Amino acid sequence: MLSIIVPTFRREVYLPPLIAAVASQLADLPEVAEMVLVDNSPDASARTVPLPDFVRYVHEPRAGVAHARNRGVAEARGTHVIFLDDDELPASGWLAAFATAARQGARAAFGAVEPRFETPPPPALLAPLDRIFSRRLPARAGAEVQSLRAYLGSGHSMFARATLALVDPPFDTSFNAGGEDVWLFRQLDDRHKVPMIWCPEALVHEIVPPRRVTLPFLRQRRFSDGQLRCLVESDAGGLRAAGRVALWMAVGATQLVLFGLAAAITRPVSEPRSVRYQLAAVGGAGKLLWWRRKARRKE
Repeated sequence: MLSIIVPTFRREVYLPPLIAAVASQLADLPEVAEMVLVDNSPDASARTVPLPDFVRYVHEPRAGVAHARNRGVAEARGTHVIFLDDDELPASGWLAAFATAARQGARAAFGAVEPRFETPPPPALLAPLDRIFSRRLPARAGAEVQSLRAYLGSGHSMFARATLALVDPPFDTSFNAGGEDVWLFRQLDDRHKVPMIWCPEALVHEIVPPRRVTLPFLRQRRFSDGQLRCLVESDAGGLRAAGRVALWMAVGATQLVLFGLAAAITRPVSEPRSVRYQLAAVGGAGKLLWWRRKARRKE
């Protein structure tokens, strides 16, 4: 049995087409499948969305994506759990591809992602936006891709229930602001040596609204990604972790200086190149100022 977990937060408009896309793929599936819709808004805003019989509604009022994912895992009845974000739209064959991977014994599998912009991005932002909102790996179908785990995410993935049981809880709630999947993947790879399988036939389109097609959004995203790099190392604890944090901070300082200078030099001649360098510099700044995010998490 497959359990599809969809955490949602005030995106009711996206849910009917998502549910319809999943429903259209159930008839050709020999396995039984259910969907668990985990409403993470405090006012239970998704309760009004009409749901077919295969969808169960669950309200998780504790704020944060880790709480929502853990609640979904607790509610799921399947032998395999598929995570699907509320702004993703499955393409034809998506569910069948994950079902095939499950039959073949995959303990963790990850599908491809292509962006679907609601408004056309400015030319200078197209490349960095595509990098953030797509998942294309240089690997053949069925290959192990744990070495590329930095490019993976739990938003579009499948796990055997026994795999998630290796980490309790699967998603660390100290990462409720994001990065909960990075922490999980590190535990599964470093501690439990779980193979991570590339499943490109399981394709979804991520819907990107206009507010995310901006340079300020990209700056914030890259800064947060830089912080996360050191934050995950810091939470591991110990001298080895402290050494890794120091190394990443040194890398961040180098990125901030070199790419910041490159962004200024290239601005008059190439806006796309200047934007790319600027975002790399912002990512470096995040590695240097990672503790600011940690302080906010503990408030």
